[in-house]
This record gives sequence, C-alpha cells and structure tokens, in this order.
Amino acid sequence: MNPQPWRLAAGALLAAALLSPTAHADVVDFDPEELSGVYLPGDSFTQGSFVLTALGDFGVIDTATALGALAPSGNNTPFYFASNDGRLSLAHATSAGFSLDGFSAAFVALDPPSAQSTVLVARGTLQDDSQVTAVWQFAASNTSSFPFTAYVGASFGVFDNLKQVDFYACSWVGGVACTEPTLNNGQFAIDNIAVTVVPEPHSALLMALGLAGVAGLGLRRRRDVR
Repeated sequence: MNPQPWRLAAGALLAAALLSPTAHADVVDFDPEELSGVYLPGDSFTQGSFVLTALGDFGVIDTATALGALAPSGNNTPFYFASNDGRLSLAHATSAGFSLDGFSAAFVALDPPSAQSTVLVARGTLQDDSQVTAVWQFAASNTSSFPFTAYVGASFGVFDNLKQVDFYACSWVGGVACTEPTLNNGQFAIDNIAVTVVPEPHSALLMALGLAGVAGLGLRRRRDVR
C-alpha cells in the first residue's frame, strides 16, 4: 500500500517538530579567569555563545576587592564594572534571537559621591530593529557601598527575540530618566545576566519538507511507471 500525500506532509511536520532546536538557558557570570582585566571602549570579549562589548568608557572584570571602599556588597565572585558613564552591550555570537530573563546589579558611587539620583537602564534592540527600554531603581544604601540586587519579574517580558541589549545608568530627575548628564555618575556593576536562546528552526523544517518532497516525487514516479 502506497503512502498517501497527506501522510507524507504529516510526517514532514512531525520530523520538523522533532528536529527543531529547543530553547537554551544560559548565564553570563564573568567567572572565567581569562576574562579578568580592563576593557577599553570598543573592546569585546566572549563568554559562552555571547559577545559583550564595553562602550562609552572603560570597564573592568574583577571581584569587589579591586574597587576598594566603593565596591558593591553582596557579591564575592567576579562581575563587570562599568566606569564613569560606561555601558555594556550583549549580543549572541551568531545573531540568534534571545530573551533577557534577569540579572543582578549595583550602583557604584563616585568618590566623593554625587548628589544626583541614578537609575539602571536596559535598552534592547529586537530582531526587527525596533527597541524596548526598561528602567530600574538601584538598591539604596546608607554607606558609600551599595548592595547587589537581583532584577527579575514581569518587566523582562518585553525583552524577547532580542538582537542586542545595552546596559547603562543615567540620571533620575523628577521621576524621569535620562534627562540630565550624569557627569560620570553612571557607574554600576552587573553580574549573572540570565538569557535564553531559541535557535531558528528553519533549517530543520526545510530539511523535513525536502524529505517529504523527495518521497512524494518517488511516489509519483512509481505511479507514472504503472
């Protein structure tokens, strides 16, 4: 009994579902020893499948002891410190779409400290080149050292199918972000950036449909011979 065309199509779709790559969760934690050091504006480094780039001003990957009295508290592992008004950009090495699921961060004050209030900003560029932005308050402190805080929650729902995401700090004046220059008061530390990559299933789908096409062609040829 010869297979019916609809069965071939169903088989192709099932094969595509089985072959499609699944979502992969990862964490950029800056822990590998080879990442430690100073990164000038434009310098990039890689952890796992992600490329990170220092922008605006220099950055440092090290532990809290490297920053002295102003170092953030609550984190004994290496993290990324964005100096002055520096930014950190993150993108997948193969341009695959990814979601931002969370991170931990802390404000790092100037010495002497500025009187300006500062917030943390994440600006994402989606695969269609549209942009999304979210703003979070840093955890408060009664000393010169600010604590690391985990940032998770519903706000991360907008950071889906990303091409790139940039982290930076800016002014918070009158309940509005980024209205005034920070004058180097945009320093922050960031760690444990949680991301999920969902590779494009196009290749698996095309392969399955191609197999169905070959099978269908063979069936048609057998009928023609008859």
